[in-house]
Amino acid sequence: MLLLKYYIGNIVRAIKNRIFYLRKGKFIRDFFNEYGYKKTKPFIIHKWHHNLFLFTAIDKMNAPVFIKLTNLPRILKNENRAYKKLLKNDFLKNHVIEYKEYIKKGNHKALVLKKSGGTVLSEDWMVENIDQLHTLIKIVDELALSSLVHRDIKADNFIFEAGNIKIFDFSFMIEKSEKGKIKEINLKSHSNMLKLIDLGVNYKPEPLKWDDYYSLFILFKKLKKNKQNSLSKEQKNILIALIEECKEKVNTNTYTIIK
Repeated sequence: MLLLKYYIGNIVRAIKNRIFYLRKGKFIRDFFNEYGYKKTKPFIIHKWHHNLFLFTAIDKMNAPVFIKLTNLPRILKNENRAYKKLLKNDFLKNHVIEYKEYIKKGNHKALVLKKSGGTVLSEDWMVENIDQLHTLIKIVDELALSSLVHRDIKADNFIFEAGNIKIFDFSFMIEKSEKGKIKEINLKSHSNMLKLIDLGVNYKPEPLKWDDYYSLFILFKKLKKNKQNSLSKEQKNILIALIEECKEKVNTNTYTIIK
């Protein structure tokens, strides 16, 4: 029943998003054309959500790009600020997808990235490349040292490209420092609260608490459980070590909006 609801939800979302694109398609194409992006196409339309729209296009150099578009006030502004901060980190700059530009026009914002030709991490990939999984912990280590919490750590938000595991999707990243520029979205909005409850679901300690090490802890535990019959003894030991390291680093109050 849950699986059926999931598929029905995807179908309904895809229909709504398709209608939106049919209505706004000319505006969107004109918006991107103005900044030199051609052949704009919707990207995985059923994954559009919370007024965040995804596209692929070709830039002035005929290189493929990936574009996020929104009319919301903070999400892409935060993601742009996150990229600027991450690119200053000697380690993390090699573990994010190449940043192109940030566009603001009226109420609309767009974040343009290189279109990656890499492989999104799957459980099969992680088993085959288990010796590389400690990089995920190292990425979270560096985020933590920079007072950053990703809040949506899961396999889908990592990609293997050019020999490196890269993390992406910083729309809801938060900076814990009081002087930080990566701020929380408006908590007075009911729809925003629903977004946050959904954010990182199944990979966080409580509905409104986030800890990236906890997310990795769950990710590795699920991998060990789901692949237990195909893992070698050595692979199991590697996973156990990863699970234990994450467990030791977990702080379930890393970031919370519960007062």
